[in-house]
Amino acid sequence: MSTKQSWYLHCSPEDVGTSAVLVGDRGRVALAAELMTDVVMHNEDRGLTTATGIYNGQRITVSAFGMGAPIAAVVLHELAGLGVRRMLRLGTVLAASETQLGDLVIAHGAIRGEATSTSYLPIEFPAVPDFNLTTDITVVAQAGSRPVRGGLYASYDGFYTKMMAPTMEGQSELMTRLASQGVVGFDMETSAVLVVARALGVAAASLCLATVDGHTFDTLPDDDRRVAESDLLRVGLDALTRTGA
Repeated sequence: MSTKQSWYLHCSPEDVGTSAVLVGDRGRVALAAELMTDVVMHNEDRGLTTATGIYNGQRITVSAFGMGAPIAAVVLHELAGLGVRRMLRLGTVLAASETQLGDLVIAHGAIRGEATSTSYLPIEFPAVPDFNLTTDITVVAQAGSRPVRGGLYASYDGFYTKMMAPTMEGQSELMTRLASQGVVGFDMETSAVLVVARALGVAAASLCLATVDGHTFDTLPDDDRRVAESDLLRVGLDALTRTGA
């Protein structure tokens, strides 16, 4: 039995699988637990809820980080230190460009507008996902009934000052410009997840659900969102276990 334990997650290597799901909302840990068997809850401290269970015969860890790139990086870093080799962010994005509410959005890369990732690698380093994991996500998602979109994300720390700073015409000037350049979704974490994972030598990808219209700021209705989040988790878990850990 290893004596190594993570600082914030309070987990040991024996507590985690080799693949993990990173979620913002701790409620998604509970939703994921409903899809797995033999689930063991490991941590609730600071809202960093973490559980490990069996899905398609493989051990998968699901860990919540709350909001923002700094804590997402802490959770990813600790999981990597415990032996997790594949990380999948399953979260939500503001829809941009042609993305519609309820779409599943696969990150093909991300603009590094957050500051956390620069503490790992210089800004010149691209935020790109692991190719094989992204391929698995794409195959699984496209086999389902929910619309799927792939493209560039843009990740920023300033939720109100960057993403939710509407002009008289609605959407912020930043979002309007980036959407015209092909950005399909905005969030606070994806670029950091991709860069930090690269720096630590682990595979990472990002699949999110479009829950807010970046132009009108309309939101996905609660009932539709609950169904869509279950779809999101199933796709993510199927993708992580598609070709084995």
